[in-house]
Amino acid sequence: MVRHSPAPPVVEAGVHTPGLMPRHADRVLPVHELIVVQSGVLPIAEDDRRFAVPRDGWVLLRAGRRHCGYDDLDRHTWFYWLCFGAGPAVDDGMESALQERRTGSVSRPERLRALFEHLLEDQQSGILTPAAARGYLQLVLAEIVLERAATTDPDVANMPAVRAAAFIADHLTEPDLSTARIADALAFNADYLGRAFRDAFGETLTDHIHRLRIDRARMLFRSTDRSVERIGAEVGFSDGRYFRRVFKRRVGLTPGQFQRLRPSVEEPDPRAVIQATHHVHR
Repeated sequence: MVRHSPAPPVVEAGVHTPGLMPRHADRVLPVHELIVVQSGVLPIAEDDRRFAVPRDGWVLLRAGRRHCGYDDLDRHTWFYWLCFGAGPAVDDGMESALQERRTGSVSRPERLRALFEHLLEDQQSGILTPAAARGYLQLVLAEIVLERAATTDPDVANMPAVRAAAFIADHLTEPDLSTARIADALAFNADYLGRAFRDAFGETLTDHIHRLRIDRARMLFRSTDRSVERIGAEVGFSDGRYFRRVFKRRVGLTPGQFQRLRPSVEEPDPRAVIQATHHVHR
């Protein structure tokens, strides 16, 4: 009798780019698929259950069930996806938590985006070992489950630094976002808010804004074929030369060099996922 080994913990990760297809594919996969939406709204169904997943929302689609889009995608919708099989990397506690919650919002979207970026970098470079894949899977799922334990303490939620971070997240792409504007909007002294933010997060407000904008620019370079100038403007830089300078300082490459070295990762054919399952396990 031939024994079939279980699917590997991680099969593949990627980016579904805007305009790749009018609606999500209709299919049944032999692996679980986690989707984390980065822009727009994803209308998707699992069997008879429908989900409308917004930006920074996630949905976990179970292996062996029919998944399909029930409405067209708008031209701005794009998302990360991660396909994985049940295996030793998914412990019992994590599995139970994910059984209870099939969709939700990400409590630390920037942290999760960074994990996907690093996972995709290792995958594209051909250096993603099975052990590293299991580690990435654990970290990604831990960020998803973290939403269940997110703090609701009003004293913590009203901390100046946390409020500043939330304000930045809501206004990140606006060119006039600055320390003075944030302090004015939150009714804090600018120097006090700057110190509180640095003490809480270990970086200045300006560095935080730059980091998030450049992270978003990297995602746009990966998921679209837009020009350097357009992406710089879309992430909040009104000056193209300043965008290039900040990008080079943070990434170590110019935007043009990054574009040439970062091919987009498109959503695979379901048959390719099945083939990848057998290939990775070997």
